[in-house]
Amino acid sequence: MKEIYLDNNATTRVADEVIEAMLPYYRTLYGNPSSMHTFGGQVHRKIEEARQEVAQLINAEPEEIIFTSCGTESDNTALMSAIETNPQKKHIITTKVEHRCVNNVCQ
Repeated sequence: MKEIYLDNNATTRVADEVIEAMLPYYRTLYGNPSSMHTFGGQVHRKIEEARQEVAQLINAEPEEIIFTSCGTESDNTALMSAIETNPQKKHIITTKVEHRCVNNVCQ
């Protein structure tokens, strides 16, 4: 029987092109991009190149592009940014079925 995965809300299959593009960072360029050493600096430069490419794709400034490590971090970054840039707003409307990470920030 063929299995069909329907929980793409939780995780999705990584596209082959993405795997190929990421292989160097799993095998040889795995340095910490926040480190001061050359090994990490190589990765930092690649991240900045990616930031430029994404910005160009969506007609944004590179400093507007924020890379996060997961959906929770992305949700929290977006919500906290909205809260900080709109302090006059006092309410966030959400639902009971929203993910816990969103509800926690909203509370």
